[in-house]
Amino acid sequence: MIYKFTYTLGRSLYVPITSRCNSIPLPSTRGDGFVLPKAVAQSLVNVRNMEEPGCVRENIYNEYSDDDRVMLPRYDFPLVNSLYQFHYNDLSKHIQQQKDIKESQEEGDDNDYIEDDGIEPSIESLVNEVTTRLNDDSDNQFDQVVIAGEGEPTLRMDALLAVAHSIKPFREEKEEHNTSRSSDRYSTDKLPVRLITNGLCYGVTNLGYSPNNLKRSGVIIPQHRHVILRDMKEVGITRLSVALNTANRHEYDLLMEPSCYTGGGMMGGDGLDSDNTQAAPTMPGIAHDLVCEFIMEAAKLGMDVEITGIDREGIDRVETERLARLLLSVSPDKYRRRNVRWRKYFD
Repeated sequence: MIYKFTYTLGRSLYVPITSRCNSIPLPSTRGDGFVLPKAVAQSLVNVRNMEEPGCVRENIYNEYSDDDRVMLPRYDFPLVNSLYQFHYNDLSKHIQQQKDIKESQEEGDDNDYIEDDGIEPSIESLVNEVTTRLNDDSDNQFDQVVIAGEGEPTLRMDALLAVAHSIKPFREEKEEHNTSRSSDRYSTDKLPVRLITNGLCYGVTNLGYSPNNLKRSGVIIPQHRHVILRDMKEVGITRLSVALNTANRHEYDLLMEPSCYTGGGMMGGDGLDSDNTQAAPTMPGIAHDLVCEFIMEAAKLGMDVEITGIDREGIDRVETERLARLLLSVSPDKYRRRNVRWRKYFD
């Protein structure tokens, strides 16, 4: 079977849910010479073309053999801080309209976890592909499911949560059969879910939740941003890989160009008002603060947090690792206080 969006690396099943990003995409931070297996690159291109049809030539990698590693096409999308086109003033009106529509229709499947958010690839298509692959995994090939890709998954929280929630039955089945292939010797989870993120979700408009989703007891926008981590844990996301990259707040702005109202980057628009031409207020260094806060709160909740960085010229590795140890020191599990995982930079 040919899978369109998901891909595998080693014993991990990867699930990209968007190509859009609120900072320089993590694959792009690896350098201009960074290449990927052809199948991986094709999956990421497929997600791009679903979100923006025709943005990349179809079958772009046909001329390459299966063994080739290829570069992703240049990332030309503007960086955004929201994927949902809603004015704040119109949000309550939209919510009421959606409720009225729901009440006038027959009730759907009560087992549906989350409404579709109107973005492609649809939540249903992503969940169906993931569950199909896990159903076909008769030889227990996968050690973990990783929600990651070219874009930032937390920009699309409802899709992220729905995909993770769909994995629960497979994890429980593995636990019942008492398999023991977990790569983490401290974990009892037989099919853990890991999220690879830039850690900027605390600065994301609407915290990445879709105004289309009406299955949160009428609460569209969480009152507290810390609900993000609670929601992740509830659906089974126990591992986080967060790109800290540097210990310097202002260097972070230059490296990552965050678009989350913090300055230092490509202000590509916030996705809420296409007519809004007013520049966002510049607050240099705040994006790095948000990432650090996110790491600490996740560690404090007992989540398995891995901090990553790109080993490029000029980065102070010693200071970055010192900061990483400090951020993870709040974890109740001393075995999860790890050093930074440095990734190679490709010129």
